[in-house]
Amino acid sequence: MLEGKTIGVIGYGNQGRAQALNLRDSNFRVIVGCPPDAYRERAMEDGLDTFGVHEAAEKADIILLLIPDEVQPVVYHESIASGLREGEALGFASGYNICFKLIEPPSNVDTFMVAPRMIGSAVRSRYLSGRGFPCLVAVGQDATGQAQRTTLAIARAIGGTKAGAFASSFEEEVIIDLFAEQFLWAGIGKLCRLFFETLVAAGCTPETVATEMYLSGEMVEVAKAMREEGFFKQLDLHSQTSQYGQLTRADRVLGQGAEERARQVLEAIRNGDFAREWAREQTQGKPTLSRLKGEALEHPLNEIERKLSWSTEDE
Repeated sequence: MLEGKTIGVIGYGNQGRAQALNLRDSNFRVIVGCPPDAYRERAMEDGLDTFGVHEAAEKADIILLLIPDEVQPVVYHESIASGLREGEALGFASGYNICFKLIEPPSNVDTFMVAPRMIGSAVRSRYLSGRGFPCLVAVGQDATGQAQRTTLAIARAIGGTKAGAFASSFEEEVIIDLFAEQFLWAGIGKLCRLFFETLVAAGCTPETVATEMYLSGEMVEVAKAMREEGFFKQLDLHSQTSQYGQLTRADRVLGQGAEERARQVLEAIRNGDFAREWAREQTQGKPTLSRLKGEALEHPLNEIERKLSWSTEDE
């Protein structure tokens, strides 16, 4: 499906670089579309042919839009839409802009998604090691009758079928991704701050608390055990004191109404409230994001990290 085609990767950040290099190393014709910036210079250093975004989109038969969600609509409307030809394919690594109709491709082009469940650097390293990575795949629009084959071909070429390409949809990918960020990771972040602040207020040494929490790397090892042994089966790797404490205190930590709060977060994602809120935040210059990031970077944990920092090469 990809032989003889030109694949245009728009963007050369974390996912763009990883996927472009993987496609090239799978012996396919890849070009990169970037403005004249540091990302374009890096693509040139990596030996890839580079062009402006509009020119790359015009030259490509398959376009992979691998820039951040929040800038995709502007780039699409200004530099890509006018160059789309009948029978071409437009690919995404996230369902966000298609799901919320911020980008609506013409009916005569294929629209698909290959969404690695992995950060960009690991998309590259796992390809090179032969392990691959899981991904979600979906067809949003099948104008040619070949969109599914193209989708799976791209997934395979970047290493996304070795660990499983799971049939999904643009909407499902968005719901799972945003809910993980806004409930799972947000909850973990809040609990970690509370863990640190409560113990330090009780007189515990900040360095010891931060090490127990995540700097020792134990949290990473537990996550690996969950993956290899099973989410609950890995409990046997902990003492029975630990097992009893974890299993009996979980509801107390989350508190009453956790299920309803989870449903509220999910509903705001599904009905578009979050997308509209984020759009307003962007038009206002992202003041809330800037304030909250600034507060996070002033948290005492940052100083503890600087005092205790070590590289993985030291381990």
